[in-house]
Formats: sequence, C-alpha cells, structure tokens
Amino acid sequence: MAQYEITVSAAAECALRIVGAKPEDSKQHGRTLFISATFAGEKLNETGYLADERALRAALTEAVAQLDHQYLNDLTAFQQQNPTAENLARWVAEQLAGVAAQSGVKLAAVAVRLHRDAEVTYRL
Repeated sequence: MAQYEITVSAAAECALRIVGAKPEDSKQHGRTLFISATFAGEKLNETGYLADERALRAALTEAVAQLDHQYLNDLTAFQQQNPTAENLARWVAEQLAGVAAQSGVKLAAVAVRLHRDAEVTYRL
C-alpha cells in the first residue's frame, strides 16, 4: 500500500562530552545538531494533506529547544547515558510520540546530523 511521508527539521547549538569515547569526544566540545523527524501515513485528510506540517514542525522545534544552548550532559535525560547522536535521536522520538498520535500519523524516523557527512537515524 502507498505511504506518504512528511519530514520536518530543526537545529540546536549545544555542548557535550561522551564519557569513555576517544579523547577528542571525551572532552567537552560544541556541536550544531541538525535534527529531522519523518512522519508517515497512508491516508490524506479532507484537505489533501497527510497532516498539518506546521504542527509537526512546531512540536519538533519545541523538543529541540530543550537541547539548544545547553550542556547536554547536565540534562536529566543524559545524566545516566551519553548524549550520543543515537541517544539524542531516541530522546527526540520519545518527545514526539504524542504529537504523532494526535496528528493521525506514525513517527517513522528521527535523524540527527552531527557533521555534513555523518548522520544517525533512529527508525521506529
């Protein structure tokens, strides 16, 4: 069956350190995170949209705002685990679960881009 997808994006500037990683990552360092969320579904609404893209983007922006200009290791979510791209993607997905259900779509994936040539994707 055919499926439609909407992908929205947001960015955050943050600082972090990865405990137990190679020396360059184990020191506190800055990152610009580019985070995207892909929502999927099979049916369009009466307007012909899969979902309200503005509402999905607003929800992602709200979640990512919690990371912006923060030292990620100090956030409750990352005090017991490293703020790796993998863990960040899962955390963002958890933040978006409710909006996906309210919008009648499924959260399909969250991607975190750390560099222009490196991205982690968490698929649900």
